[in-house]
Amino acid sequence: MKQTKRTTIYTLLIILLFGLALPTQGQNNPFKINDSLYPLYLRANYNRTNPICLEQADSLRKKAIRLKDHKAEILALLVPLKYQITKQHNFPAVWEASQQVRKKAQEYNYLQYYFYTSTTMANYLLSEDRFDEAKKLVQKDIQFATKHKHPYGTQAGYVALGNMLMAREEYAHAIFYYETALQFSQEHMQKQERSSIYPHICDGNIRLGRFQEVVNAANEGIRYCYSEPTKAGLYGYKAIGHFMTGDYDNFKKSYQEYFKRLNTVPIFTTEYLILLNSLHAISNQDSVKYKEYKNKLSGLLRKYCSYAYYSYNGQYDKAAKVMNKIVKLTQSGGNTDILTDLAGMRNSFAMQIADIDKQKAANEMAKLQLQHAQLQLASNNLEISNADRLKKLAEMQNGRNLLALQNQKLKSNKLGVSIDSQKKLAELQKRQYNMQKLIMVAMVAIALLLIVGTIIYLKANKKMEQRLSKLSKNLTHTLAELNIANKEAQHADQQKTRFIQDMSHEIRTPLNAIVGFSQVLTDPSFDISDEEKSDLTNRITENSEQLSNLINNILDLTSIESGKYQMRIEPADINRMCREAVEEARSHVAEGVMLTFNTQLAENEKTETDGMRVKQVVTHLLNNAIKNTTAGSIQVNCSKNQKGQTLITVTDTGVGIPQDKQETIFERFGKLDQFKPGSGLGLEICRTIAHKLGGNVYLDPDYTNGARFCFFFGKPEGKAAEV
Repeated sequence: MKQTKRTTIYTLLIILLFGLALPTQGQNNPFKINDSLYPLYLRANYNRTNPICLEQADSLRKKAIRLKDHKAEILALLVPLKYQITKQHNFPAVWEASQQVRKKAQEYNYLQYYFYTSTTMANYLLSEDRFDEAKKLVQKDIQFATKHKHPYGTQAGYVALGNMLMAREEYAHAIFYYETALQFSQEHMQKQERSSIYPHICDGNIRLGRFQEVVNAANEGIRYCYSEPTKAGLYGYKAIGHFMTGDYDNFKKSYQEYFKRLNTVPIFTTEYLILLNSLHAISNQDSVKYKEYKNKLSGLLRKYCSYAYYSYNGQYDKAAKVMNKIVKLTQSGGNTDILTDLAGMRNSFAMQIADIDKQKAANEMAKLQLQHAQLQLASNNLEISNADRLKKLAEMQNGRNLLALQNQKLKSNKLGVSIDSQKKLAELQKRQYNMQKLIMVAMVAIALLLIVGTIIYLKANKKMEQRLSKLSKNLTHTLAELNIANKEAQHADQQKTRFIQDMSHEIRTPLNAIVGFSQVLTDPSFDISDEEKSDLTNRITENSEQLSNLINNILDLTSIESGKYQMRIEPADINRMCREAVEEARSHVAEGVMLTFNTQLAENEKTETDGMRVKQVVTHLLNNAIKNTTAGSIQVNCSKNQKGQTLITVTDTGVGIPQDKQETIFERFGKLDQFKPGSGLGLEICRTIAHKLGGNVYLDPDYTNGARFCFFFGKPEGKAAEV
C-alpha cells in the first residue's frame, strides 16, 4: 500500500514537471528576452574581445528577427560595438556599430540602449583625447532626451559630462554637472534612480578637499539609496569625510556600517579603499599597517593620508605643512564655457517645462468652463422642473374646488331628508340598545374564553421558548463550528494555492536551467569549448540536485501530513552521523569558507534515537548555512545541555537573520530571501523531526555574527512511533 502511494506521488510530480517544462519560450532571464536566445547572447558577450563574437552576434540577430524579439536584436547589435571599442584608433568602425544600435533602439522604443550607446561613444572619444567631440555628442543627447521627455537620458547625459570633466581633473565643473543631474532627478525621477549620483559628488569633493560636503552628500545618498553596494560605498566616503574633519567618533560609526556591508561589492574605487584602510589603521594606532597602506597611495590621496596621521597624533606643525601642499594641488581653475553651455541647456529645458505648465493651466480653465456649462444646464433643468410643479399645483386646486361644490350639493340633499332621518333614527336607537345588551353578554363570554386561552397560550409559549432557546444555542454552536471549519478550509485553500505557486516557481527555475543548458550541449550549431561543456554539465548537475532535494522535501511533508512519518529508535553514534553530514556538505561550501566539526561527546558513544533523522536535520541546517555564508566559517558542535540532552549547534558567519524574522523562518514556506533557491519547507521539517525526537530546533538570539541554529533531543516516548 505504501509503495503504491509513493509511486502515485512520483507519477504526479513527473506530470507536473513536464507541464512546467512546456513553456520553454518564456522570459526567465535578467534581460527578459526569449529563453532560447539568452544562451546565445551569453556566449557572444563572453567572446566580445574575440573576432568570433561578430559571427555569433550576427547569428543571434537573425534568430531574434525571426522570433520578433526586438530587445534581443538590440543586444545582438551591442556585441560588435563592445568588440570595436577594445581597439585603439578605430573610430569609424565604432561609430558605424553605435549608429546601428541607436537606430534600432529608437525604432523599437528601447531608448535606454540609445543613451547607453551614447555614453559608450563619449567614453571612447575621451580615451582618444577628443574631448570636444565627446562633449558635443552628450549635449545633443541631452537635447534629444529632453525633447522626447526621457528623464533617464537627460540624467545620464549630465552624469556623462561630469565624468568627462573628472577625467580632465576639472573637479569643480564636474560637481556642477553632477548636482545638475541630481536636481533633475529629484524633480522628475524616483528616489532610487538618483542614488548612484552621490558617489560621483563625494569623489569630486574629496579631490577638492571639501570633506564636510563629502559627509553631507553621503548622508543624503544613504537616505535615498536602496542598493547595498552603493550604500556600502557611501558609508566609506562618509567615514573618510568624518576622519578628515576630525570627527573621529562618527568615523568609527560610519566605518562599522561600511564594514557590515563587506559581503557586498561596494561602489568604491581601489584608491579610496586603501585610503579608508589607512585611516582605520591610524585610529587603531597601527603604524605598520598605516605605512603599508600609505606606500600604496600617490599624489593627493597620499598627502591626505599624511595629513590625517599628523592631525590625529597632535603633530599640528607637520599637518600644517602637508595642508599647504594640498591647498596648492586643489587650487585649480574652472571652465566657464562648460558652465555657460549647461546654463543655456537648463534654461531651455525650464522654458519647455513652463510651456507644459501653461498647457496644464489651459486644460484646467477648459475643465472649469465645462463644469460651469454643466451647472447652467442643471439650473435650466431645475427651472423647467419648477414650472411643471406649479402646473400640477394648479390642477390640484381645481380638483379641490370641484370637491367643495359636490360637498355643498350633498349638504342640501341632507337637509331635505333630515325629518325622515330623525324618525328612522329613533327606531334605530331602540334596536341599538337591544343589540348592545346582546353584545355585552357576548363580550363577557368572549373575555372568559380569552383569559382561558391566554393562560393555555402562555404555558405553551413558555415551553416553546425553552425549546427555541435550546435550539438557538445548538444553532449558534453549530454556526461557530461551521465558521471555524470555513476559515480552516479557506486557510487550507490559500495554503494549497501558495504551495502550488511556490513549488511551480521552485521547480520551474532549475528545470528551465536544465533544459536550456541541455539544448546548448546537444545543439551541434553551438561551437563551445570543453571547459564550457564542463561548466554547463556542472550547472545541470547542481540544478538536478536542487530539484531532487525539493522533491524529497515535498515527500517528507506529504508523509507528515498523511501521518506516516516514522521514527526508528535505536542506539545511534551521533558523532558519526554529524561527521557524515559535514563531509557530504563540504563540496558545496563556498571558496574561502572553513567548515569544521567539534564534539564533546565520547567517541563511539551511543544515544537512543533515530540516527538517520538526526543526520537529516543536521544536513538541512548545514545547507541553510552554506547558502547564506560566502566568507568566514561554518562550525558544527556536539555536546550535552544542562538537562543532559544531546545538543547539536550549526554556527555560521553569514548574513544572519533579523530578530523579527527569527520565528517566521520556521513557518511553512518561510524564507528570509525570496530570490534564493529553496522551498521554505526545510526548517519546518527539522522542527517537526526534533519534536518527535523529544526536543526542538531554535535560533540562538544572542549570536549576532551570523546565525546559530540549536538542535537538542532526548529519549522519545515509545519505539518505532508513527507520526
